[in-house]
Amino acid sequence: MGWPLHMREVAVFDANAAALGIEVRDLMAAAGRALAERVWGLAAGGHVLIMCGPGNNGGDGFAAALALENIVADAVAAHPEGSRRGVPKIDVRVLASHKRQKGEVALSFRERCSEVEVWTKDTKWKRPKLVVDCLLGAGAGGKPRGKIGGMVKWARKHNPKQVLACDIPTGLGSELCLPADETVTFHSLKQGMDDSAVGEVTVAPLPWPSETIDCGPGDILRFPPFDEEAHKGERGRVLVIGGGPYHGAPLLAGTAAARSGCDLVHVAMPRDALERAEWPSHLIPERLPDDERLAERSPEFIGELLDSRRVDAVVIGPGLGRHVETDESVKEILDILVEADIPTVIDADALYSLPAGAWPKGLRGVATPHKQELTIWMWKETPRSVLLAAEDGFEDPESCVVIRTGAVDQLHGFEGRRCDCRGGHPRMATGGTGDLLAGTIAGLLAQGMSSWPAARLGCHLLRRAGAAAAEEHGPGMLASDVPVHISKQLMQLLNENG
Repeated sequence: MGWPLHMREVAVFDANAAALGIEVRDLMAAAGRALAERVWGLAAGGHVLIMCGPGNNGGDGFAAALALENIVADAVAAHPEGSRRGVPKIDVRVLASHKRQKGEVALSFRERCSEVEVWTKDTKWKRPKLVVDCLLGAGAGGKPRGKIGGMVKWARKHNPKQVLACDIPTGLGSELCLPADETVTFHSLKQGMDDSAVGEVTVAPLPWPSETIDCGPGDILRFPPFDEEAHKGERGRVLVIGGGPYHGAPLLAGTAAARSGCDLVHVAMPRDALERAEWPSHLIPERLPDDERLAERSPEFIGELLDSRRVDAVVIGPGLGRHVETDESVKEILDILVEADIPTVIDADALYSLPAGAWPKGLRGVATPHKQELTIWMWKETPRSVLLAAEDGFEDPESCVVIRTGAVDQLHGFEGRRCDCRGGHPRMATGGTGDLLAGTIAGLLAQGMSSWPAARLGCHLLRRAGAAAAEEHGPGMLASDVPVHISKQLMQLLNENG
């Protein structure tokens, strides 16, 4: 069993499974079989009403109706006399909300059912022993509307004896919910399933490989959609805090943030580093009051900058260098970011300012240490233990992530969230790739994504971009060749999964 899934993660994993060659038909058949087995246990010998919505949750219901026929046939075959004698009868009525299904796979299961009624306001109730709620799944939140809302009101009016929900009860968390006595959910619990309307929960596995939960193309489904009427700045503003002995790293991070789709990127550096840099037009320079390195005069200035620039996400660390003054100033800045409640990506030299073996209290965001940095930060602790100690202080279980970067990125989050990210190209081991990852994730955070989905998508997106850049530039690929491919791969993912 995995972590309690965000409702939108269900679609992510379905898309990842499809990319791995798993057929939606096989997943739906498995879900239907698990549901049918529970129906048989609850209502054998009685009348069952399966209410099916227009999407894949409805498809699970049609698949369950077909699986019930097979369960009965198997029970007859297993009977000593090879007949129905002694095998409980089950009367299944399938009631659809709409005349057609939205998806081809759900439609194929529907067409194989011997009889499907379409619900109207005049449909008779017929007193079922069990109602199976397959109207809306985890991907549809909020109050049910239209025909679905009408069916929920119709069922509630008749006060059904027993309700079994498929995946989640329809309308969970809204005032128009169909409460369940039991719920069969798939792969893992879902967030919000601590509600009493869920009843007793059974978690049924799905036939997909373990890699399905790793970062993959399905993560694009959590990328915020574009608003055709948006104005400048509404897509998010990033502030990169870095530079001192080095000036290229913060520029790389800023460019990656810009290529991830956010509107404005400001890069704050000490004066000497800022004057050495060749500034591209898409980055806005911010001169820190310290000269050679981030030091005691910068935190107050950055606090004012966060407010005046209306910053939505921060990257801190690229190119800062190691100095006692810098380490102390980063600690002050992290406190300011906690107070301002701005999600932050902690990268490179800023990692050395983190509290030993602990997550910074109250800070939302992502830390991106490589193996050595992780060891120095956590000593004998593990990301799991550090995050477990921190998660009580956060309402959103997707608030904080530690990425142990390397040939395989290892992502750790709250409530046991754990996945890997593979792919890319060996040439991505070149200097600057970590700065690109930090900037990409910050750009996604600025656009409104929580830390966990932003980290997942950022890792996958950068590896795709690195592979594309390596194919174009060959063994001499530089980190600066990658950012334009971040944008291109983002568009390709949107087109493939739109």
